[in-house]
Amino acid sequence: MSQKAVDGTAELFQAAGLGQVSWETALDGLAAATGSTGAQLIGLGSEATVPFNVMTGVPLETGQEFVAVGGGDPAINSRVRIGLQAAELEVMDETAFTTAADMRLNPEYGEWIRAWDMHHCCLTNLVKEPERHAGLALLRGERQGNVSDEQKRAFAVLAGQARAAVRTQMALEAQGAQLLIGAMEAVRATAFFCDGAGRVRGMTAAAEALLSAGDVLRLRKGSLTTACEPDRRGLEAALAKALAGGAPTFAVAVRRLDSDDRVFIEVAPMPSAVAPGFGPRALVIVHGPGVDQARVAVAAGSLYGLSASEAAIAAQLATGRSPAAIAQERRVSLGTVRTQVRRIYEKVGVASQLELAARLPRL
Repeated sequence: MSQKAVDGTAELFQAAGLGQVSWETALDGLAAATGSTGAQLIGLGSEATVPFNVMTGVPLETGQEFVAVGGGDPAINSRVRIGLQAAELEVMDETAFTTAADMRLNPEYGEWIRAWDMHHCCLTNLVKEPERHAGLALLRGERQGNVSDEQKRAFAVLAGQARAAVRTQMALEAQGAQLLIGAMEAVRATAFFCDGAGRVRGMTAAAEALLSAGDVLRLRKGSLTTACEPDRRGLEAALAKALAGGAPTFAVAVRRLDSDDRVFIEVAPMPSAVAPGFGPRALVIVHGPGVDQARVAVAAGSLYGLSASEAAIAAQLATGRSPAAIAQERRVSLGTVRTQVRRIYEKVGVASQLELAARLPRL
């Protein structure tokens, strides 16, 4: 390997930390400079979660299957278990691990190693903090064997550049998250910010008040869950879809505890680099709490030509009130309210209370 290749890869890591090139490009450079099949940048959270896992030189499903077979679990993977005990930038090669025993004791993990030819590894810790961990590794096949002394030295040099790049991006992510929280506070939004593992990493004051009330959303092991157990899967599915990318937003209705009233939740993926990935990855906005019914009614009536009665009902629907509860409060029949609701939907151009609740507060 040449010093030119090492220097060039160092520059790639610096650029990746600033978002000027992809992390895949920098990892490809690392693999080429060390004569390896590929390279890996992985994040490990608490309880064996894997907030990010970028692997190059191998098919995309390699990383997906790694997570599926529990590759990030220290109880299964000695590379993780022993590697986590090392100091930052301490380099460990395959001789430090018990991979053969891991494969015997955990057949699915063993099959993953054989299927993708992951028989040798050289790794180091880039970041070791209580709530987040980032590691860098070389991926090597059975024929390539363990790293040579020269390859190990090159890896150690480039690991220092990679750590600096990771810390740079983490700082930029934190700064961006604080700006976004400030923007949400300015519009009095009830908003949560979740990382790649679905754990809440920030929230607005209104969101904190909603959690304190405990009748809509709660925290369970750092992740959002619903007070009403039957609604839990819907929220978890929306969050999982947002974290996986895809559609701009995912919406779900969640009931208040011991009530027919609902709040409406939008979950949206947040654009960001693939890694390091400890910053916010999904934005959760709750519609209903804190809605100024009087202002919404005036705006909706003016913009959509709603009658005074329709505008008042529309504002109540936007806060999550059920038609039955509205009928009881107004001392009219449920059929009368449902007829008015249909007219409101037609005039506003929505098909559900969920859509109405998402649209009206923005007026």
